[in-house]
Amino acid sequence: MAAIGVGLLAGLAALAGLWAGARGIRLMARGLRAAGEPEGALWLIRGLRGLIVWICLTCAALGALLEQAWLLVFAGLWLLEEIYETGVLASILRDGAHPRAAPGSVRVR
Repeated sequence: MAAIGVGLLAGLAALAGLWAGARGIRLMARGLRAAGEPEGALWLIRGLRGLIVWICLTCAALGALLEQAWLLVFAGLWLLEEIYETGVLASILRDGAHPRAAPGSVRVR
């Protein structure tokens, strides 16, 4: 009975990962098309986040199915690190794109 629940959760994680990956690819394509615009880099970062979520959810699903704790730990830690890192980068880009910011500087709050 518990194996069915784990399999169901792993399947749902894999499906969510596929959705996030497909959305990430679309967002990355949008960001690459808008390369000269200020928002282009933010779309690219959002796309990268989608791909990262896809990889991490796939690792988590495999870890649950194969009963490998290291895959679960890897998926969780890598997801946390990458989301933090891309969040900081997005924050820097947003602050640098502020209309009152001096060219080449980042506004400090």
